[in-house]
Amino acid sequence: MKKVLLGIAAFALAASSAMAQVVVKTNSGDLSLRLIGRTNLDYGRYFIHSDAQDYGFKMNDTRLGVVANFDENWSAKAEICYANKAVSFRDLWIGYKINNKMSLTGGNHFQPFGAKILGLGYKFIEDAQADYAITPARKIGVSYDFTTNPFKATAGIYSDGNIDNLSGNAGINQGYSAAAKFIVRPICGDSSVLHFGVAGMYTNVANSYSYNVNQPETFSGKKIASYTSDVANTININRLEAEIIYIYKRFYFETHYLDAMSNLIGDNNFHARGGYAQASFLLIGQKQNYNKKTGLAALASPKNLEVLARIDRLNMDSYAQAVLGADGTPSDPIAKPEQNVTDFTFGLNYFFNKNVNARLNYTVAKVEQGDAERTNNAIQARLQFSF
Repeated sequence: MKKVLLGIAAFALAASSAMAQVVVKTNSGDLSLRLIGRTNLDYGRYFIHSDAQDYGFKMNDTRLGVVANFDENWSAKAEICYANKAVSFRDLWIGYKINNKMSLTGGNHFQPFGAKILGLGYKFIEDAQADYAITPARKIGVSYDFTTNPFKATAGIYSDGNIDNLSGNAGINQGYSAAAKFIVRPICGDSSVLHFGVAGMYTNVANSYSYNVNQPETFSGKKIASYTSDVANTININRLEAEIIYIYKRFYFETHYLDAMSNLIGDNNFHARGGYAQASFLLIGQKQNYNKKTGLAALASPKNLEVLARIDRLNMDSYAQAVLGADGTPSDPIAKPEQNVTDFTFGLNYFFNKNVNARLNYTVAKVEQGDAERTNNAIQARLQFSF
C-alpha cells in the first residue's frame, strides 16, 4: 500500500510540474490558453467520543479546466470537478477588463462574500465552520469589480439556484441574490498589509435554504460531527460580514464575523451567526503573501514552512418551523433546538514548489445540539498537486 501511495505521489509531482507549463498561444498573440487543475491525496483519523475511531485514505476533489485570454481585454475560465463519485461544474465565466482598475464578470462564479473564493489559497485543509455554513457557493450572475491599491469594491446580482439546478419544488423559480463588498487598505505594501472589509448580501429564496455544518472530513461520508438545518418556507435571507487582515513580513492574522437572518413564513425567523480568527507564522521563509485582486491571503512562496492556528465558532439559534399545508396554510410551528459548534485547529504547511504542498491539521470540535453535547478530535493530512 505504501509503495502504491508513494508511486501515485511521485507521478502526480512529475505530472503537475509538467502540466504547469502547458500554455498555447496563437502566432499573433491575440489568444492564449492555459491548462489548470488540481487533485488532493488525503488521510484522516477521527477520534469520536472516547474509543471509537475512523481512518483512511482518499483521493478526491480532482479538477481540470482552462483559462483563456483573448483580444487583450477578454478572459474566460471553465473548470469541472470530480468529487464524491460525481462530476460538476465549478467556475464557468467570461470577463471583460474595462481598464486597469475596473472589470466585469458574467457566468458561474463566487459572490463577494466570505472566503470561499480562495480555493487553492486557503491556508487550512477545510473552511472554517462559520464560513462553510453561512457563505453561499458559486452562483450564476454578473458582477462589477473596482480595484486599486488602497480600495476595492465589488457588487453583483446572481440567481440563487445552482448552475445545474433548473427545477425542484419551486419549479424554475430559483430566487436571486444581490451582494456587495467594500475593502479599504490603509497599508498595502510588499511585506505589510492592513485590510478592513465589510460585505452585505440580500437573497430572495424560492422555497427553503439549508445551513450545512460538518467537522472537516477528508476521507469518509459519515458526517461524524455534522448537522443540517433545513429552513423551509424561507422568504429571504439578509447576510452581513466584517473582516480584518493584518500581515507583517512572516506573520499573518485574519478574522471574520458572519451573520445570516432568515425571514420565514408565519412571523418567525432563523438566525445563524459565527466568526473565526486565524494566525500563522513562517518558520522558514521571508514573507506572507496577499492578493489585491481577491482581497484575501494568498499561498506562501515555495520552500516555506508555516505553522498556523484557528479558533472557530458557529451558533444557530432555536426557532419555530411552520410548514405549509396543501391549501397553503401554515401548520403549528415545530420547535428546532439551538445548535453550536466550537472548534480549534492547529496546522503545519510546507510548500515544496508552486505546484505541490503538504498540509497537516489537528482539530478539536465541540458540538452542541439542544441538551446533547459531544467533543470530537481529528487529525488530517493532505498532499495537494496543482498546475
